[in-house]
Amino acid sequence: MDDIYSFRRYKASYTLVICTATNITGDVLCETTFGRIIGGRPVDIKHRPFMLSLHSIDGLVCGASILSRKWGITALHCLVAEGTTGYFVRAGSGKLYRGGSLHKLTKIHAYNGTAREYSEQLNMPYHDIALFEVRPPFRFSSTVRAARLPRESSRPPRTLYVCGWGHTNNQSVATVSDLLMGVYVRYTPYERCVNEAPEYKTLVKKEHHLCYGARGRDSCYGDSGGPLVSGNKIYGVVSFGHDCAVASGVYESISYYRRWIKRVTNL
Repeated sequence: MDDIYSFRRYKASYTLVICTATNITGDVLCETTFGRIIGGRPVDIKHRPFMLSLHSIDGLVCGASILSRKWGITALHCLVAEGTTGYFVRAGSGKLYRGGSLHKLTKIHAYNGTAREYSEQLNMPYHDIALFEVRPPFRFSSTVRAARLPRESSRPPRTLYVCGWGHTNNQSVATVSDLLMGVYVRYTPYERCVNEAPEYKTLVKKEHHLCYGARGRDSCYGDSGGPLVSGNKIYGVVSFGHDCAVASGVYESISYYRRWIKRVTNL
């Protein structure tokens, strides 16, 4: 049987590429599907003022988070293009296409410069995390604030919160949600996580991944790059999963990348 894994970003037409990695050849076959936060509720942006929606000229791409007045963080696979042309973020609004302020991405920084270092078998980054600079800088207010970084050695709480924009049900035909949605998810130990889906044994790395989720509650397509948080402290970045709300979602661990983040951003 083929192993199914999926990044959680949108394509320009508001669909996501779902890739199938075959057990026999390792070839990657792709099809498209829709995206959503599963089991979530609407979120007031004042409660998550660090939240950004990441767009291309064609529409929603991913979620992202504010780190400082000029820095943001997202998943590397969200930024498929080599350059920054056409990418921008909306800050200070829970509405997908209205309100807040727009900020153009001017530079993208991949982990230790490995911008396009992909797994040979599966077309995904080894380190699915990226920092970006914006212009103009964010203007902080009650709806625009920076997320805080955890300590390098800190252990994430067992229950965390993930939010983003996208479809809100599993139907094959749905419309994009104009509202920011969020849901609480629970920690899944590594030993259990790698057994929840066949491909997780290859894809999930104990050193820099976190697994969180529950049946009926999960991040999903369109939520890539968004934050996994407790209050205003960001513990993870949405990366990939096995379908949605079936197995735990997989997140890049902020604690693992903390030194790199601070070195690049001077935070």
